[in-house]
Amino acid sequence: MNSWDAERQRKLDSEFDNVYREHERLEQDLASNQYPNYQPLIDSIDKWEQDAIKRIQKTAKKARDDVQRVLKKTKQQLQHALYDTVTEELRDTLDKKNKLTEFCIDQWLVKLSELRKQYENLSSSVQFSYKNAIQLIRIDEASFAGNKFPARPYRFKKIRGRVTFFHAECLISFDSPSVILSQDKYSTGTHYFHFRVEKSAKELFFGFVSTIDYENLQKNLQPIESMYGWWNIDRRVLGGRKEPYVSALNIYGGDEIILMINCRAGEIFLEYPSMTKLNSIKVPDTFRSHSWQVMIETGQPGKCLLRILDWGLVAHGKKYPGKHLHCFCEPT
Repeated sequence: MNSWDAERQRKLDSEFDNVYREHERLEQDLASNQYPNYQPLIDSIDKWEQDAIKRIQKTAKKARDDVQRVLKKTKQQLQHALYDTVTEELRDTLDKKNKLTEFCIDQWLVKLSELRKQYENLSSSVQFSYKNAIQLIRIDEASFAGNKFPARPYRFKKIRGRVTFFHAECLISFDSPSVILSQDKYSTGTHYFHFRVEKSAKELFFGFVSTIDYENLQKNLQPIESMYGWWNIDRRVLGGRKEPYVSALNIYGGDEIILMINCRAGEIFLEYPSMTKLNSIKVPDTFRSHSWQVMIETGQPGKCLLRILDWGLVAHGKKYPGKHLHCFCEPT
């Protein structure tokens, strides 16, 4: 072996020793519980944890505050709804010794039952939505959209006459022969509109008119062919024409009127609770596909005050046999 070969062999032996020692160290490191750069990684995770805890605590505090705020707001809405739908009427009955009817009692019980159910379901109405991987929670106020609170006053618009609208009190004042129409239009479903006559005029019309006759109504072009309803309880108006006889049933101060429309069946109703009277009119098929507006008209000079107590989709009254309660369920 020459000197070049000997040097080469020495270098190979030395490199082999290095490989063997590195293998030994790596094997020991892999067998141990130690990890390189472990602490900086753990420190980063600890910092993330603390930041996340702070964010979660902050979000949880906001959620608790939001729950208190939303529940308080909803409870106040229920208080207003109770006052508007029952309290005032009960006070009037006590103060003015108004005549009680079974219909009034049933109406109050239905309203109180509905408000009680909403009160007991307050907390269960709260829903959570989640964001990001940490699933931070927040209160979703949209979950209260299903609660049946009057979102706004029911609004009419004047067609002619002298009319004043007190929207906050749901009160309408007529000072001369006037015509008003509901701003809302109805083409599907069954709807009711519950009025109380605070001060009566000698002639009052409750009914509906199709939107196709809006311009004719503004111009007072008679007869209004899609106008259907009643003057003074039982004098029907069919196609804008009054029936030839004069009704003997007048409307007096304190009387209530419930006007209803079943768009699918093309039928309108007028209920007069104090006499347990329910009138109905079938609308011709010609107008069935059009939208309808509530129409109210006063026919003679003199002041008239009309309050809308309630409105909405029809309620079902199967638990109250013999009562109308705006129920159009199919017979069983």
